[in-house]
Amino acid sequence: MKLLASPTSPYARKLRVIAHELGLSLPVEDTSPMTDPAALLAANPLGKVPALVLEDGTGIIDSPVIAAWLLAQVPGQTLKPDSGPGHWAALTTEALADGVLDAAIILRFNMAQGIISGPWVDRQYRAIERALAVMNGRVGGSAFGDICIAVACDYLAFRFPDVDWRTHNPALAALTDRLLETPAFVATRPPA
Repeated sequence: MKLLASPTSPYARKLRVIAHELGLSLPVEDTSPMTDPAALLAANPLGKVPALVLEDGTGIIDSPVIAAWLLAQVPGQTLKPDSGPGHWAALTTEALADGVLDAAIILRFNMAQGIISGPWVDRQYRAIERALAVMNGRVGGSAFGDICIAVACDYLAFRFPDVDWRTHNPALAALTDRLLETPAFVATRPPA
């Protein structure tokens, strides 16, 4: 098994943190999606990372699906409830955190093309702001949800240091600061 991923991919970091917390070995193969490498396209015809390649060559794609697969490898895991309201709350928190990452990555691609303002850019910033406000009230819902939140917040701090998400979201700031000191987050810190 190996994870095809970019070293700065926040989606891959989420998976690496989860694997670390579950005690799973998750080798990572540095993969640049923009060059359409054959191994990536074989695992994910969309050409997106992360992609998990199993021992039999089967590809599992998209970080929520890979996260679910990792969690399923450890019966009785306690990161995310297997059913009930806590299960759905954790998945909703993951979707919110991934949505923040989606919007942030759209903004990065736009910036690379010189697009730094306009309705589409403003919409992404508003989406991030709204999602952060909601996630601020979801801290502590599950370890899984908290991991997703902290990955998203740390990515914003890494790529958008001028976005002041901490002032209006103190629970997110405290959670992120605490989790960034844990072994799983230290071991998965992106390169500077």
